[in-house]
Amino acid sequence: MKELLGSAWLEIDLDAVKENVQNIRNWIGAQRKIMGIVKGNAYGHDAIEISKIILEHGADELAVAKIEEGLFLRRNNIKAPILVLGAPLKEQFNLYFDNQLKPTVCDLESIYRFNDIAAKLQQKIKIHLKIDTGMARLGLSVSEIKDILSNIKRMPNIIIEGVYTHFSTSDEKDKEYTYYQFRLFQRIIDLMIDSITPKPYFHAANSGAILDLPETWLDMVRPGCLIYGLYPSNEVKKNITLTPALSFKSRIAFLKVVPAESFIGYGKTFYTKRETVIATLPVGYADGYDRWLSNQGEVLIRGEKAPVIGRVCMDQMMIDVTGLGSMEVGDEVVLWGKQGGKTISVEDIAQKLNTIIDVIIHLTDKARVTKLFLKDGKPWKIKNMLGEYYCA
Repeated sequence: MKELLGSAWLEIDLDAVKENVQNIRNWIGAQRKIMGIVKGNAYGHDAIEISKIILEHGADELAVAKIEEGLFLRRNNIKAPILVLGAPLKEQFNLYFDNQLKPTVCDLESIYRFNDIAAKLQQKIKIHLKIDTGMARLGLSVSEIKDILSNIKRMPNIIIEGVYTHFSTSDEKDKEYTYYQFRLFQRIIDLMIDSITPKPYFHAANSGAILDLPETWLDMVRPGCLIYGLYPSNEVKKNITLTPALSFKSRIAFLKVVPAESFIGYGKTFYTKRETVIATLPVGYADGYDRWLSNQGEVLIRGEKAPVIGRVCMDQMMIDVTGLGSMEVGDEVVLWGKQGGKTISVEDIAQKLNTIIDVIIHLTDKARVTKLFLKDGKPWKIKNMLGEYYCA
């Protein structure tokens, strides 16, 4: 199996994903739907495998950001309902019909266009209306709703299956703006609830709101990072037990001892003050280990933390393993994840880089970074540039 892993790989624990979804379901109850967010290749975890496991264990529907992502899932035999969260482009309207994808609609012109195409095809199309309650990204304004409702009555081929909004600060301790957004959305619900038949699904709660604001759960919730075992910030309540599903690993490719007063790496940014044992790892920023972690990152080797020294290169990086015992070429190195009793978390990496966890977990979704899926507590499947392989 080692030869298929290559020099850098992700381990994706499908058992953890399963438990996370089940815990979300237990938290929100059986009466609401779960729309699992699998955009961005399931936050870098592999949209196909994640879609399958969450649909088996608690998710009712899926959502992606771009129609291409929805088409990819359809091509890979994912048959569940899929909502495309991004605004439709004119040249792609027909693809929604051909592939049974549900569009997000943010303007009256698009509704007319979908209705016209549906009429020509002698079909009906389910759409979700996006309401802008204060993020100013996508969505109908509150003032447009009455006009939309009066026009939709003349469009028999349109089914408004859902109406939703998106909170911009639900992962922050101060919920005042989220409450403001939700009050606006409730006004929309009051306008629509008796105007649309059958009653649409109203949904608003993203991961932060799922954790902290049960009054916003409505008919359906949209967990994103929670599925993958990550809390959206350190300001939310950890009301759901989560297990991170993703680990990033490599191995030692080369060992050498350099004397004191040696420069390490590009730009001479690290200078040894003592004789130093250096392990070179065959992983770099082209694999998703950010260059800004140069001289500040840490990895786990034989259950101990070792500092990154010198600049992270495109394909390689160096770590200081002085005093950590006997090392061998081929020893496993954890870039983030657990080893022994210690952990380097995605949150640790994000904090060092002054960014959010979503950015970090997408960095490693590279063609040349192998994905090893764990299932039932053991290696199950490998996906790399050469193909897919089941583990014996």
